[in-house]
Amino acid sequence: MQNWDDLRYFLSVARNGSFIAAAESLSVNGSTVGRRIDQLEDTLKCKLFDRHRHGMNLTPDGRRLLDHVQLMESSADQVQQIVSGADDALNGVVRLSVTDGLGSFWLTPRLAGFQKAYPQISLDVECEGGFADLSAREADIAIRLSEPTQGDLKIRKMGVVKFHVFASPAYVDQYGEPSNWADLAGHKIVDYRGYQESKILSLWQETVKNHDQITFQTNSAMSFVSALRAGMGIGMLPRFYSHTVTDLVILDLPCDLFEMPIYLVTHEQTSQTARIQAVKDYIAGLFDRDRRTWFS
Repeated sequence: MQNWDDLRYFLSVARNGSFIAAAESLSVNGSTVGRRIDQLEDTLKCKLFDRHRHGMNLTPDGRRLLDHVQLMESSADQVQQIVSGADDALNGVVRLSVTDGLGSFWLTPRLAGFQKAYPQISLDVECEGGFADLSAREADIAIRLSEPTQGDLKIRKMGVVKFHVFASPAYVDQYGEPSNWADLAGHKIVDYRGYQESKILSLWQETVKNHDQITFQTNSAMSFVSALRAGMGIGMLPRFYSHTVTDLVILDLPCDLFEMPIYLVTHEQTSQTARIQAVKDYIAGLFDRDRRTWFS
């Protein structure tokens, strides 16, 4: 092969699942991506993707090539870091992956101090329901509520996130408080879709599943809190919201079993990079400072 740049297009299509999404990530048009893939398949004399109506699937040959191209990408990243001295520089971008609520209501308001201490480091915070793949360099640091199983990650448990049922004072004044879980049947419910995959919150999920007064559902933490503030119903939140959303009240329902461990995660190959280490240490310090009150 003479044109190694074709492999960059192949990698983007494999990760994004379509020509259009790959084109957006590469800042080119879709026809360019299609032409490059056709050229690569012609050069290698094999089919790399099966075209489907909803996107592109790797063929067995494509999957084999992907393994090698990812190794090439990793090696290229390491060469770039060595050449540029990026590992030791306290500048550049650090990408963080964190759950929507934790990122919006706890982490982001506490990063101003870091920006003042390290003005040459730019923080790119992705608040999301899923989690970025650190091995694929989709993020440098992740904060997760479940322990990752990949062997190439450095994982540190920072504490636990406890959950309670919240409502606005206006809602309580109008409808009263439920005295137990069965009493929730007579109340309006606001639900956050991000909880639907959690085994820890199974009792809440069953309550929502069988409830006939679900007034509002959303995948946005901001919208979820806004609905609770507006008195649209009762909803479950991490306990730390009582420190950040002070106009909501915690209801007296037993929630002792509703807690999740919280982990700070980096990749082995990048965790010692100076700018990533600086961000990781700062966030760990935030957890240490708030552990007794929020994450114990």
